Amino acid sequence: MKSDFLKYNLEKLIEDKSFVDWVLKGDKNDVWNAFIEENPGFKPLVEEAREIVLLIKDDSEGLDEQSVLGIWRNIEQFDANNKRQIKKLRIRRSISWAASILLIISLGILGLYEITNEEVYHFAESELNISKDARLVLSTGEEIALTMNESSILLDQKNQQLIVNDSIIDLKSKDGHKVKMNEVIVPKGKRSELLLADGTKVWLNAGSRLAFPSKFSGKRRDVYLEGEACFKVARNKHKPFIVNAGDLDVKVLGTWFDVSAYGSDNKIETVLLEGSVAVSRPTSLGIGKKEYLLKPNQRASFHKENNIIEIEEEYNVQKVISWTKGWYEFSGENVRTILERVERYYNVRFIVPEGLVFTETISGKLDLNDSLKDVIEVLEDVAQIQCRVEGNDIYIGGGK
Repeated sequence: MKSDFLKYNLEKLIEDKSFVDWVLKGDKNDVWNAFIEENPGFKPLVEEAREIVLLIKDDSEGLDEQSVLGIWRNIEQFDANNKRQIKKLRIRRSISWAASILLIISLGILGLYEITNEEVYHFAESELNISKDARLVLSTGEEIALTMNESSILLDQKNQQLIVNDSIIDLKSKDGHKVKMNEVIVPKGKRSELLLADGTKVWLNAGSRLAFPSKFSGKRRDVYLEGEACFKVARNKHKPFIVNAGDLDVKVLGTWFDVSAYGSDNKIETVLLEGSVAVSRPTSLGIGKKEYLLKPNQRASFHKENNIIEIEEEYNVQKVISWTKGWYEFSGENVRTILERVERYYNVRFIVPEGLVFTETISGKLDLNDSLKDVIEVLEDVAQIQCRVEGNDIYIGGGK
């Protein structure tokens, strides 16, 4: 069970599909009950959210859990537009009334939704670093180790083949007629490159995973990202390319951009190099979705704690994607941020003594092909710190 649930507010908990699945279908019932028992302070929020989900379900008999999510979001939008707030369960009648109105709207477009909206992919809750090597998990469940530090993957849609470094994998007998997702998992200390079936090039950073189909069918090209990736999207004005990055969707026709969506970070960021992209919060039915258009050299940041998207100028976009070229370039960044990056690149852990606060910002460049020993020497010199290495743990001392 994700500890992130403890940071959720009422809105975010009701919008979480795994929570709705538990309430409506009893999925992972033992896990949820154990989690609530271990975190009693979380129980009141769970009970309130559960009541609202069941209330909407009662007033919307016959709808699945995804539609319940859609109705809740529409109630929320309805309420915001009329400058009202959903209060506690004592105003049950008000919620029922709003749900009834929105049910009519939802039923009117439900058929269209089911036709146009593709099935949402969810990453399994597994440890990224379960293996030292990057790995490709085919839609059949078969795993292929990517033993090179920077493996390359090429999807040949014409011949239905997957070319991994120098190996060829025949997909004809694996996927059948239904389009399913493959997944590339890149642990800390590794990187990978992919060429997707439509010609889109993807650089996948350390500690990341990407889910993608063997071929793009339907009206959209959907991929799913957890971590950081840089995309050079092949242009197709009839079929937008969508990066589903957890709490943020990035939609493009053809462009060059970077997305950073690590689960441990408190924000999701998109930086645009060329073309244009639209970023938005995902919604079940698309009603009330607000899109923010980015121009080249702009950054969109979605702050998870307050659900706010901010747009700002990014004056050095090449610095943002320097990792794709084997460099980590930083300018005016806090030492703690730099250490977190190095942790991902080299699969190590920095242990900072309690009370040591980094207030200074530093600038520089690290060659990611250098040994860890060389990188630590540079950090010690630039950041004025002392490091002691014990296996994968690096202990930080005071100033030099």
